[in-house]
Amino acid sequence: MTTQIWVDETRDMLLSGYVEELDLLLTAPIPATTGTELVVQGIASSIVKGVIIEINAELMYVTSVTSTTVSVMRGYGGSAPATHTAGDVVRVSPKFPTHRIISSINDDLADICSPANGMFQIRVSTFTYNGGVAGYNLDTDGNVVDSIYEVTHAAVGVLANEPEIISWRLKRDRDTGSFTSGNALILYDGAIPGRTVRVLYKSPLTSISTTDLTADRALTGLPTTAYDLPPLGAAMALMTTRPIRREFLDAQGTSRMGEEVPPGAISASFRDLMGRRRARLEAETSRLAAQYPQQWSRHSAVGNSMWGYGR
Repeated sequence: MTTQIWVDETRDMLLSGYVEELDLLLTAPIPATTGTELVVQGIASSIVKGVIIEINAELMYVTSVTSTTVSVMRGYGGSAPATHTAGDVVRVSPKFPTHRIISSINDDLADICSPANGMFQIRVSTFTYNGGVAGYNLDTDGNVVDSIYEVTHAAVGVLANEPEIISWRLKRDRDTGSFTSGNALILYDGAIPGRTVRVLYKSPLTSISTTDLTADRALTGLPTTAYDLPPLGAAMALMTTRPIRREFLDAQGTSRMGEEVPPGAISASFRDLMGRRRARLEAETSRLAAQYPQQWSRHSAVGNSMWGYGR
C-alpha cells in the first residue's frame, strides 16, 4: 500500500467527482530532468501555450505546441524536475498539484504527532551495558526522541526476561564529542555487564518522500487504522487555498452563477472535514494510548529521587 494512495485519496476528496482533463506521455523529455520537449498521445484538447501540465509530481509550463509535441518550462511553481517515462499520466491544469498535496500530507503527519494531538511511533535503541559506565550515547540513527517510554535489560537465564531499569535520566544537547547523538541516557540502576539494554522511545512520524510515491505507507510509522488521517488533514489545508468541487466556478463546464455557490459554502465544507478529522484523531490517539499506557515510574537525578507520571 503505497503513499500514492494518500495522494489519490486527497485529490479525490477535494475534486468530489470532478474529472480533470488527462493525456498520456508518449516520449519523455531528453535529458530526463532538463529536456524541454515531450510528446503526448493527443487525448487532451486543452494542452495549448500558457497552460500548466503535470507529470507525476512535476509541474510544467507549456511554451508552445506543435501537433502532439509540447515544449515546456520545467519545474514550474516550486515543483522539482524529475525523470518521467512513456505511459505516465499528463494532468492538464491540475487544481491541486501533486507536490502541494505531498507537502500538505507531510504537514499533517507533523501536526498529528504534536503534543497537542498525541500521535507518535515507537522506536528502539540498544547498547551494551558496562558496569563502569553510567552515561550512554542514545543512538537513534538521527531520529528525534520526544520522550523515553521504557528502558529494559536482558537478564541471564533460559527465559527471555527483560527486567525494567527504573531509575534513569535523559539529558539532551550533550557534547557530541562524548555523546555523538547529542542525547545521553544516564542509568542510576545497574544491569548485567555485557548484556543488551533496550530503550523504547516515542518519536514523531516520518514524512513521505516527495519524489518516490511507491514507498510503503508503513514507513511513516502511522498505525494502519489511522491511514485515513493524512488525506483528511491535507484536504483541509488545501481547502484554505482552493475550494472543493462543489465550489468550483467551472465545475459544470462553464462559469457557475454566484447564487449556485452561496456565501459560507466553503466554510461549511471545511467544517465538515475538520469534524471528521477531529473525531478520527481522538479515536486513534485513544487507541495508541491503550497500547502504550502511561505508567508510574521512578526517575532519579544525582542525589535526588522523584516520582513522575507518564513517559
